[in-house]
Formats: sequence, structure tokens, C-alpha cells
Amino acid sequence: MPTAIRKRLNELGLRSRLRARPRVQGRILAPAGLLRRLPSAPGLYFPFYHDVPAEYGDDLRHHLRTLSRIGPMISWENALAVLAGDRPLPGPMFCLSFDDAHLTWRDVAAPLLRELRVPAMFFLTSGMVGRPGNLTWQDCRDLVAEGFDFGSHTVTHTRLADQDDEAAARELIDSKREIEEELGVEVRDFAAPYGHPAVDFRERDVRTAREAGYRSFATTLRPAMHAGDSPMWIRRQGLHPAWPILAVRTRVHD
Repeated sequence: MPTAIRKRLNELGLRSRLRARPRVQGRILAPAGLLRRLPSAPGLYFPFYHDVPAEYGDDLRHHLRTLSRIGPMISWENALAVLAGDRPLPGPMFCLSFDDAHLTWRDVAAPLLRELRVPAMFFLTSGMVGRPGNLTWQDCRDLVAEGFDFGSHTVTHTRLADQDDEAAARELIDSKREIEEELGVEVRDFAAPYGHPAVDFRERDVRTAREAGYRSFATTLRPAMHAGDSPMWIRRQGLHPAWPILAVRTRVHD
């Protein structure tokens, strides 16, 4: 196994353990944030979250207010317009998304987003819908009615790189079809589970997504994006609402 891939897998194992203790994770990351600053130069950032338990609602509000003071929070549609050169990028801009199918999207995230007037994309793992602790299809339809966007995050949240061609294609195609049928909206945007190239998905999956009718493919690579960058290689910055802003600065920075 190549050294870079082995290192990435080791990192994922450590992150999985720390993810269960997000306050601790944030404190560990914070010192590195002293060496970074929040963005000031023009750049398009795609911060994203997963679950937002109620105990972290105020923390998420603090994150979003902090970013909003730096630059506008824009929709996924407008972010793609920036990449296409159809919308100016005079300074930092932020495009928010959430992954999986957490019930807290309905109970915590959506009310907060409405309060702050922040648009968001919800990347839905279709096979999780209806399971205990997750959204129902009616919950998702209600979020669509409130103006939130939905994309695909596969059917089963599998690591696409581990699947053969046929199984990986089903994850992209079947999730798109089911979400469209259940929500009555076109699904044109995809986020790869885990999201690191070579380890978590292959170039094959990007091609499959394009052929299936997706207009964007999101990774978890972190650098800012600019006009001319490919929408089939979106770079997102994974955050947890429990983190202090110093920890956020390790992911979202110039």
C-alpha cells in the first residue's frame, strides 16, 4: 500500500476516535489555528457539518456569524456561478452544506439557518432516511419547501473506492433517482462519503457522476476555490460545531 494512502487511513482512524469527543478534538486542533487566520483574500469556501446536536446549536450560530462577518454565505447555485465566472468574487465567500440524514437538521440546523438567513445544501444518504435518529422523507420534503437544497451522498454511505464499478455506479445513480422521486426536485450535486481522492473515491466515480447527470462532485480537500476551478472537484472544509474558532481556522483560512 502506498505510504500516502496508509498515512491517510491512519489519520481517518484517529479522527474517528476524536469525532466521538468533539470538544476535545477542537481543543487539540486549536493551537494550530494560532498559525492561521480566517480568510481575508478573495476565495470561495465550502464549510460543511454533519450532526448538530442541540447542545452545539449556539456554537454553530457563533461559527456562522463569524464567517458572515467576513463574507457572504451563498447558495450552492451561486457558488457554482462563481466557479463559472458568472458571479464576482471580490472577497471571501462561503457556501454551507451538511452530510448524511441527521434528524438535527430539522430540529436544530434548519431553525438556526432560517434565523440567520443562511442558505444550505443537504447532501442526503438516501438509505439512511427513515431509520431511527434520521430524517423521514416527509422531513426532507418540508426542508425543500422551506427553500433548502438537496444533493446526493450515496445510498449507503459506502467508501466508493472499495466498490467495483457496478456497485459504485449504483450508489450514485440509485440515490439520485430515489431522492428525486421522493422530493420532486432534480438532484444535480453529489458529495463523496469521506471524500479524499484515491483513498475514498476514484476518478472513475467522478466520470460516473458526470454521466449520471450531476453538475458538481464534492471532495473533502480543503483549499479555497476560485473562478475557473472545476465544479466536478469541489473542495470542502469539514467542521464540527463544538470546535472553537481557533480550530475552525485550521480548516478555513487564506
